[in-house]
Amino acid sequence: MTELEPTFNGPDDTADGDWHLVESKSNRSRKRRKIDDAPFDHRSNDQTPIRTVQPGISFHASKPSQIQAKALQELVLYVLADGVAPTWLAVRNKEHIDKVVVLMVPGLDKQTLERSKAIAHDDPTTGSTKAYSHQPKSSSPPDVPSSSSDASHTSWFAQNIVPVKGPGDSGTSKVHSPLHALLISPSQEQKQRNNATDDRPFHSSRTHISSFIQSSDDLREAEYPIHPAAFDNPRDAQLEQDRRESTFQSASSGWVDTKVPHFDASRIPPSPKLVRHSQSLVDELKPYALDCEMVLTDDDKYSLARISILDWHGKTILDKYVKPSLPIKNYFTQYSGITPEHLADVHTTLQDIQAELLSLITPDSILLGHSLDSDLNALKLTHPYIIDTSIIYPHPRGLPLRSSLKFLANRYLKREIQKGGANGHDSVEDARAVLDLVRLKCEKGSKWGTLDANGESILRRIARAKRPDGRERQSAFIEYGTPERGLGREATFKIACEDDDQIIQGVLRAAHGDTAASEALATLTTTEPNSNEPSSNAEQDESPESATPQQHPTVIPPGGVDFIWARLHELESIRGWNTPPPPLPENPTSADLAFSLPSRDHKQEAATNGTQNHTPSIPSTCTSTSTSSPKANPPLEDTNASNTLEKTITQTLQRIQKLYSTLPARTLVIIYSGTGDMRPYLKLQQLHAQYRKEFKVKNWDRLSVKWTDVEQQALRSACDKARGGVAAMGITG
Repeated sequence: MTELEPTFNGPDDTADGDWHLVESKSNRSRKRRKIDDAPFDHRSNDQTPIRTVQPGISFHASKPSQIQAKALQELVLYVLADGVAPTWLAVRNKEHIDKVVVLMVPGLDKQTLERSKAIAHDDPTTGSTKAYSHQPKSSSPPDVPSSSSDASHTSWFAQNIVPVKGPGDSGTSKVHSPLHALLISPSQEQKQRNNATDDRPFHSSRTHISSFIQSSDDLREAEYPIHPAAFDNPRDAQLEQDRRESTFQSASSGWVDTKVPHFDASRIPPSPKLVRHSQSLVDELKPYALDCEMVLTDDDKYSLARISILDWHGKTILDKYVKPSLPIKNYFTQYSGITPEHLADVHTTLQDIQAELLSLITPDSILLGHSLDSDLNALKLTHPYIIDTSIIYPHPRGLPLRSSLKFLANRYLKREIQKGGANGHDSVEDARAVLDLVRLKCEKGSKWGTLDANGESILRRIARAKRPDGRERQSAFIEYGTPERGLGREATFKIACEDDDQIIQGVLRAAHGDTAASEALATLTTTEPNSNEPSSNAEQDESPESATPQQHPTVIPPGGVDFIWARLHELESIRGWNTPPPPLPENPTSADLAFSLPSRDHKQEAATNGTQNHTPSIPSTCTSTSTSSPKANPPLEDTNASNTLEKTITQTLQRIQKLYSTLPARTLVIIYSGTGDMRPYLKLQQLHAQYRKEFKVKNWDRLSVKWTDVEQQALRSACDKARGGVAAMGITG
């Protein structure tokens, strides 16, 4: 409302002075807010300056000691989509944040991030003026680094570090996927679902079976022995051959490889291959659903006792019992369904089955199974074309968890299997469940039975949101290999890379768009000053199209996309924090059960972080060998490894700093590590698995690993430490 107020012209004025209309306080406040929120830097007709609005972030007065990994996802969705405001961070003027870049850097920790200042001072290239910066230095609030200052791209993330607790379950000592924690969000409420035009009931999209063949990377991650034809690099093939020799999975141990001379990559489409209802789901391919049952023999190894194979039409083409070469120690009837009577008159051997399979399986064959690696281990056989239902129907909480075949059959087929009770499983029944799950997947499409059933990709949620100008938001997923086959399939643009330099180039390309990215790439150098090494790809390439190899050469529009996710790999590869321990032999010695961090990490942590050498505590019952302290005069290879790690840390920080200095203004940048050092946790997990394996068949005094409450507490502690990650964030000026 308006009010009458007298006008006083001087000290002699009285209440009889002139009166005029004035606005109420609420109206004046609203007008001030409009002026404060004006997005453009210009002057009004009366030359009154209107301030340029800058977004900003700052921790609350009580900065959290730790946040959950999901909090980073919630921050992204709050800024770009329909998320709620975070409780641990204040975000000012979020509507003026133009982009969000999330960069995952496994192997990163707080000490490494805090070294950014020192590394920046040693690197003269980080002080260069930022391309595309159009905001004046004075426009940035105190807690938002200005792009034109040294602090903006040398120590911004060192000033905004927050510990992050990775996804997992402390009660069961499980560590879940940090990728899923950030990229898969909970399903929206039914009310929101009804209002969203693309969240209607599931629409089937018939998909060719070749779209679900696992890549060699998928198989390697699932610990499959890899068929020689899957390698086009002789060095990688030799490394896999050496690994198979050391783990008794080679020809010298009775293994055979199917007769596939070379891997036909064209059979695996880069994106789901849709087919019409009148077209075949398999064409000339020959899928076979396979399931095996095993028994325990006198050498304490699991041996094949039955094999069942069904063709694509459900016809049983092979169902045979197999006589192990050694006496049977335990039939495990409650699991295998095998009894002494079943094998009493059987003379078929493993070698007979292998010969029959080598005749049956051709280069056109695809093997279908659930956790098929265990069946192939029993068959001592490899094949390059595999579809594993435990992978194409992923667990809702991500790897390493996997759903059981019984659960999948009940949920998606509405079928009860493995109800034999004391009679155990039926391999034909299990093979048929696998076959029907794969057929259903082909009929419904690649999204059927995925995490979308319990959550949805944040890429899809962001795509539903609108920009201030009404246009749909776009995203980019930048990763090694084939990003369109994994969690990045919902992204507007997928950019495949081969090294970390190309990852940075891809982020800049996605952020600026193809018409402007060349200038940004030209300002970016990632090699150290005065380095004698060959120049990086960033220096050799002259255009964004040539800088980053990609599966879909679609032009990214000017101005780039709204959300970018990318991951650097080189620091993780050098540190090996996520590298699982080598497989244990059948009869592990105390040396096989011992564990200590590589000596280069002891030396490097002490040198770079100012800490003492530290070896995770592995209970003595798990290992009979002790860890010696690093030698006073380390071998030359340890020194070289330490220098390599130091160089990789420096290059990784320089890449992050220079990326930040070259991104467009008003970009929220989030760096996160995912997890901490996983090696102690993975080793204890391996020892626990060895204990469970031996406990079924050995007396306590013969166990190589004795698992007690001490070991259980050590595993829980290692799990908590493995979940300890770190994040840093800032907004470019």
